[in-house]
Amino acid sequence: MTASYKKAYPFEVSPQSVDFNFQITLSSLTALLMETASKNAEENGFGTRHLREGSNTWVLLRMAIEMDSFPKQFEQIYIETWVEDIGRVSTTRNFHIKDRNQNTVGYATSVWAMIDYNSRKPQDLLQLGNMQRFATGEKVPIEKPVKLKEMKGRLTDDFKAKYSHIDFNRHVNTMRYVEWISNCFTPDYYNRKKLKRFDINFMSEILFGDPIQIYLTEDEDNDTYFFEMCSQEKTSCRAKLVFEEQ
Repeated sequence: MTASYKKAYPFEVSPQSVDFNFQITLSSLTALLMETASKNAEENGFGTRHLREGSNTWVLLRMAIEMDSFPKQFEQIYIETWVEDIGRVSTTRNFHIKDRNQNTVGYATSVWAMIDYNSRKPQDLLQLGNMQRFATGEKVPIEKPVKLKEMKGRLTDDFKAKYSHIDFNRHVNTMRYVEWISNCFTPDYYNRKKLKRFDINFMSEILFGDPIQIYLTEDEDNDTYFFEMCSQEKTSCRAKLVFEEQ
C-alpha cells in the first residue's frame, strides 16, 4: 500500500445504510468516516493492526460533523481524510465529504487518543515517530469539536449494553452511541427537520452488561438538543445536535 498524506476514498450509499427517506443515516455516515480513518491510518503505518503489535489501540475522544445535505441511496460519495496535527496525548483527523461531482456535501473533524489495550491508559503519541510526517496542519472550515458541559435533562431511555453494542476494543462502539441518540427523534421530526451539526464527546467506556441511562435537554426554539449518557453513576458520553428546516 502507498502512503498518502491526504486521500479520498469512494463509497456507494447502500440500501442498508439509509432511513425511510432514502438518505444515509447519521450512524451510517459516522461508520463511513470511521472506515475512512482506519483505511488511511493502515496505509500510512499507524493503523490499529500496527498498534496492536505494541498492545495499543485508537479511541475516539471527540467528533463534529456539519452537513449541507445527506447523500441518498445508491449515490456515489467520496470521503477525503488527512491528519491535521499530532500532540503528545491526542491527534486531530479531518474529513471532507463530496458527491460524485466533487461538490462539497459536508465536513467532519475528530480528536483521537492512543491507549494501552490492557491497562486502558493513554499512551504518548510522539512514540509513533513515522506518524509525525503526516501532520499537514490543514484545517477544515468548521468549528472544532465542542467540549460539552453537563446538561442532565429528562430520562429518555434506560437499558443495558449487549453483545451487538461491543466492538474489538471491548467497549460500546461509536456507531451505537449515535444510533441511540438518533432513536430519540420521531420519523415525523426527521420529515420536518434536517441535521445541520453534530458534536459528540466521549468521557468513559461502557462495557458489556453495563446499565445505560440517556438524558435529553431540549432547546426547541433553536432546534438544539443535548444528550448525556451515563453508566455506573459516571458520564460516558455527551452530544449536541442542531437541526434546521428541511
